[in-house]
Amino acid sequence: MSLKLTYYGQNDSVNATPAVPLIGDPGTDQQTLTAAGYLGGVIVALAYASVTVNSYAYTFQSAYEPAFGAIGNIVPCDTEAAISGSNYMIPFATLLNGPGEFSGAIGPSGSRKAPVVRALWQGNVDSQAYYDSGSNIVIGQYLYCGTSTHAGKYVGAGDAGTKGAKIPVGICTHAWTATEPWVGVASLL
Repeated sequence: MSLKLTYYGQNDSVNATPAVPLIGDPGTDQQTLTAAGYLGGVIVALAYASVTVNSYAYTFQSAYEPAFGAIGNIVPCDTEAAISGSNYMIPFATLLNGPGEFSGAIGPSGSRKAPVVRALWQGNVDSQAYYDSGSNIVIGQYLYCGTSTHAGKYVGAGDAGTKGAKIPVGICTHAWTATEPWVGVASLL
């Protein structure tokens, strides 16, 4: 499932390239992207070099379209993953959809671009893009970017990291329930 938006904000997909090798074969690329955590609704960070997040090694890839002013690669954001010395990842945007979803999907469409959204959007994310340990995500409270095994996921304050950028990335507008298994986000990215 992808991120379902109420307000689209700014779509920056023309410059976002996943930091995994894509070959243009839909079956192979979908598996590669899923294994690397490029799922709809996941928070991504910019990476200017190869980086490891939660034991997954992301390899810097060509931007494929340098004429559009490439800004580097994106990886699922882990605010406690050091990218150089004491510099940590900063949340940049949210993936609109995952591999194989819709016509704008990453890889299988042949674009090798990741459709991301920024600029104060509002929408819903499903379980592949949030982590709620008990009642950690609460309506009206800040949401943060997860770390380690929850890299790129929306989490409550109790699951946010302490080393890197513990900055709010959104406000919870709907908490997960058994009948409505999604989290509402008013994004601050």
